[in-house]
Amino acid sequence: MAQSRPWYVAHTKPRQESTACQQLLRQDFEVYLPLFKVFKKRRGDALTAHEPMFPRYLFLRPTRATQSLSVVRSTVGISRLVMFGTQPATLADTAVQAIRQAEALRETANDGQVSPFKPGMPVQIQDSPLAGLQALVQAVSKDRVTLLLTILGRPQTVQVGLGQIMPL
Repeated sequence: MAQSRPWYVAHTKPRQESTACQQLLRQDFEVYLPLFKVFKKRRGDALTAHEPMFPRYLFLRPTRATQSLSVVRSTVGISRLVMFGTQPATLADTAVQAIRQAEALRETANDGQVSPFKPGMPVQIQDSPLAGLQALVQAVSKDRVTLLLTILGRPQTVQVGLGQIMPL
């Protein structure tokens, strides 16, 4: 059985992971940039997005036995190869496969599982007539959160958008 080629670790410039990935692909390297599904809040809206699982890092390996790693240092978006002394840091293919599995598992998660809001969590309502009130998260769905709060001494449930609350 043939030994699998190792993956090398590259450190990228800030927020240049995608650029570095594209440039390395153009140079005929095999490249893997693990992305992680995350919850984002922008301008009052809540959405899911994909961010690098390891900010400023990506994995690469030559596609040919004679391909040199020396060109990686001057690749647009790359700061340097990660080194251990004089040797480039390597990662076994089994480790990369485990990262791919974690990435796939996170990708299949629904928005409620990715959301930072969980049942029982205390939150404060923002941007609504109820702004400033504190409540407990009762349930989380794709676009909305059901909250339990006390209004006029009585417990009430209300639904608000994910972007209308913030954790306490």
